[in-house]
Amino acid sequence: MKAWVIPFCLLFGAVITGNAQVHTTYLWHLEQPNYWPEVSQANGYRYQLVRESNDLKFSGGNVYSDNQAHPLNDLAQIFSNADRVAAYQYRCKDAVQSLLGHPEAGAQVNYSGCLIENINSLAAANQWGYGNGWANNFTTARGWNTSGGKPRMDVTGFSFHHALSPLVSERTLAKEIQAHRYLYNQTFGTNPNYSKGYFPAECAFSERIIKVLVQEGFEWSVVANSHLARTLADYPVNYGTSGTNYDPPNRADKVTANGSNWWNGQIDGRGGAFAAPYCYQAHKARYVDPNTGQEYKMIVVPMCDLLSYKNGYSLMGTGEIDQHIAPYNNPNQPSLVLMAHDGDNAWGGGYDYYTNSVPGFANAAVGQGYVPTTIQQFLTDHPVPNNDVVHVEDGAWVNADNDWGHAQFINWLWPMYNSGKRFDPNGWTEDARNWAVLVAAENRVQMAEDLQGTLDIQDIVAPTSGSNAAERAWHHLMPAFNSGYMYYGTSLDMEVKPSLAANIACGFANQVINAHAGTDNTPPNVFIPQRFPWNPGGIGFGPVYGYQQHQNSSDFHVWTFAYDVSGMQSVTLKFRTDLDGSNPMSSDENEVYAGGGGVTTWQSLPMTSRAFPTGNVTGNGSINFFILPDYIATEYYAEITGLHDTLVDYYIEAVDQNGNLTKTPIQHVYVGASNPGSGQNGIYWVPTYPSINDTVTIHVPAPDTTALLHWGVNGWTQPHAAYWPIGSTLFQGTGPALQSRMDTLSGELLIQLGPFNNVSQSVSMVDFVIHYDNNTWDNNGGGDYHIPISQPVAMEAKGDEFRVDLWPNPSSGDLSNCQLRIQDSGDPWFSLELLDITGTVLSKEKVGTGIHRLQTEELPKGMYFLRITGTETRRQVTQKLMVQ
Repeated sequence: MKAWVIPFCLLFGAVITGNAQVHTTYLWHLEQPNYWPEVSQANGYRYQLVRESNDLKFSGGNVYSDNQAHPLNDLAQIFSNADRVAAYQYRCKDAVQSLLGHPEAGAQVNYSGCLIENINSLAAANQWGYGNGWANNFTTARGWNTSGGKPRMDVTGFSFHHALSPLVSERTLAKEIQAHRYLYNQTFGTNPNYSKGYFPAECAFSERIIKVLVQEGFEWSVVANSHLARTLADYPVNYGTSGTNYDPPNRADKVTANGSNWWNGQIDGRGGAFAAPYCYQAHKARYVDPNTGQEYKMIVVPMCDLLSYKNGYSLMGTGEIDQHIAPYNNPNQPSLVLMAHDGDNAWGGGYDYYTNSVPGFANAAVGQGYVPTTIQQFLTDHPVPNNDVVHVEDGAWVNADNDWGHAQFINWLWPMYNSGKRFDPNGWTEDARNWAVLVAAENRVQMAEDLQGTLDIQDIVAPTSGSNAAERAWHHLMPAFNSGYMYYGTSLDMEVKPSLAANIACGFANQVINAHAGTDNTPPNVFIPQRFPWNPGGIGFGPVYGYQQHQNSSDFHVWTFAYDVSGMQSVTLKFRTDLDGSNPMSSDENEVYAGGGGVTTWQSLPMTSRAFPTGNVTGNGSINFFILPDYIATEYYAEITGLHDTLVDYYIEAVDQNGNLTKTPIQHVYVGASNPGSGQNGIYWVPTYPSINDTVTIHVPAPDTTALLHWGVNGWTQPHAAYWPIGSTLFQGTGPALQSRMDTLSGELLIQLGPFNNVSQSVSMVDFVIHYDNNTWDNNGGGDYHIPISQPVAMEAKGDEFRVDLWPNPSSGDLSNCQLRIQDSGDPWFSLELLDITGTVLSKEKVGTGIHRLQTEELPKGMYFLRITGTETRRQVTQKLMVQ
């Protein structure tokens, strides 16, 4: 990721109770792609590097049907930037050298293979400030050891061409890593050997990649700590710029554990929430091969999303660590604050950062009793317990609670949807088109490898006259996967670069395929299945929805791209439901094709095919496809309907004309309430999955009339009187249904129900329809609306509830009596938050028991909510507040 804008502010934080031994370290990501992956004219066995592309551009070369010289990027401006000249050659070493006074201190550097090649091409010509021997600085710094004998500078493993690890096939990911290892060893030496750590491009991680990483010898991978936070059961979903800024976590990604000591912040209007120490501890994550049942496990090291941003854009002290992380450090499994960001962009790639910020922060950390370290030294000194296995949500790095961090990587794969926020099977985005091109080329190149036999990674990285066509095919294909081509979207000539590289690769692959006519033992290539919406039956939010809450239908589509040289025989969507709605780590029944007693048998849906357009079908004037792909994969899609309130496993089976079979990894989704009406009438409720301790707000788009909520519980039985909103009456005087007046506010009808935790009546379901005052009804097409109410086990064990009384309510000025009456607290302190109807936190403070006053005279008229949370038990009460 490039080009960040970073103001930084913090919301309410925890009280400091004393410093603890936290560890700190850095990761600097250095990358420049192959800017024009055309065949080299100087060395016809390989692709062009930056020096040649620039020379050709200004000497009449690289001109195509658009009559422009390519690449359109200003390569001189990019590479001759003084800060980049320094960072790519010596400044990282200088920064690490400034840390030598601290016994364990050092840093991780992530140097892509394509950048190494580009710098080598410039250094060989002494161009733009680069010179031979540049790599010696990194070799020297790698030779400096910590007090524990680990390299002070750990140049981490990587995908050679900045491929987005979770979106490529296992074979492609393995080739990218093997190629990077080969060039790494050639450039930086083998003493110390290749790193045991992996930094995925864009910090884009999925547990799916663990198998390949383990097989390639990695022991740990960096992940974004937002994707640890979002899996916790009590992750605070506050929609908007200072909280959850894209789809809330799907329940399938939730674990049973709660977080503690939550804190949040925002950066340039985007933010996240984090639990300490959980989000700052190294853990283990696992992947189970669905075919064999074999478990692959590795360490996941969380980078700090918020502080990484700050560290890359300004001098920083230890204040946030002092306040939000150190007080909750666990000495038996200490916290590591990893600040990872680009090391060649903006302030974080400049002189002042490397020369002043790095040693200055390290010294400040030591002054607070913290330990500057390296990841490998930290993991050696503080081994992760083998039973500390967590779940990591899919997604990418810094500012992960926004489109960059979306669990489906939408910044590199913009979804296809219509105005009703439903999947559009006839949709088209330039990113999707690129992936369709890559899937087709991948299949042809992999088939060439299968026909050719064992390939030499040296001949893939640096082909010569002795290299075979399959090796040259891989050489030309791999640059096509650079995620920067899709990150920058329609900018300049980015959208033709994958097609250019793929076409050249397929030309070499076809030589091998044609020489073995009639032989095809290579299964189809299938893009990792996508679904839309991300939260079927739940709330959608973020850029897809215009940053407005949207209640999704529980029906959802699964779609993919598939391709085989011999053609496809069938593509089938397989799905099954879970019998108890959970996927515990203690069982692998959901993770393997064979299943078990806790899941149903697989159901099959034939997927509809569509020839995916290669051209600019949207008429986007900023795209010029002057190079079209020779091959493109076919789109396949199917819709799963009629499910609700259930956990679903799904995958895709693809069979080619020769019977070769591909099964994709198993994915999971929790499907929410049955068709709550988003496609018809927009009714939704917050929270989507309430517990007995939650207050539920039902939202109905306001028509030309007011309405009553006609409702009951547990299958239309009469609610206990303790649950009746003021003014409620039994329907027709006898019930059992209750009718409660809805409030009208900001174009919506609203009503608040619950909490449903009175001992006189246990509630597991709220059933309702809308009875409008013009005597029309909305009963969800005859199905009624149903809100499951869960019973959180963790809360049951915490003792009695606490009660909140508000007076006066409605308020017309100062809310003079906001009384927290605690029957049996278990909590010395409470978080008191004031929220508006969008869920945005307007104020937050720490209070004890007794009477507290809120000033409301400055608030606009409308509905607000008070949310009171116990700081230790995490028990919570929400109360509606009307300001008139």
